[in-house]
Amino acid sequence: MASPGRRQPQQERAAQRQAAFLDMAARLIGEKGYEAVTMTAIAERSGTSIGTLYDYFPDKLTLAQALAAKYAEEADEHWKKLLGASLKPEKEDLADLIVEGAMAFVLERPAYLPLFGSPLITFRSPSARHHLRKAFADALVHWDSSLNSDQALIKAQVLVELIKALLSVCKQIVPGNRGSVTVDFKRLVRFYISE
Repeated sequence: MASPGRRQPQQERAAQRQAAFLDMAARLIGEKGYEAVTMTAIAERSGTSIGTLYDYFPDKLTLAQALAAKYAEEADEHWKKLLGASLKPEKEDLADLIVEGAMAFVLERPAYLPLFGSPLITFRSPSARHHLRKAFADALVHWDSSLNSDQALIKAQVLVELIKALLSVCKQIVPGNRGSVTVDFKRLVRFYISE
């Protein structure tokens, strides 16, 4: 009879292989875009057979959805850490923190923008979306104690929509032009949170 400890390395190896497939898919999607990437290319660049890849992901959509779920989990941690800082920034700093925080997150994940906005790929469930907005609302109340919880949630919703608009624009333009777009969105966020 096998000891319980013998299964753990197999599970760990499987988790590592799955993570390696996701990392390779992210790299390829970041380079070529979602539509251009094939499961065969992911398997070849991962140094494995297509059958092994299919053992983990039955199709490209499932793989992309797993990547989006991974990004959603990472985003929760990213925003929790960023917005949970005990500092009380000025409105300019808060706008910079939000916009630069969004850009830093997506630039560290090459497949994020190519997958963003796809009707087939959902990054967050409705409850996860509410959780994120609540984190933004809590940060806004920390910044401006005159806001009540309803006002803060509305402002948080608008800020999340502004971030989504920023990402949508960045997805559509040449990467070299993202700096000026970032500056414009900082102005928008600064103006909004000042009202």
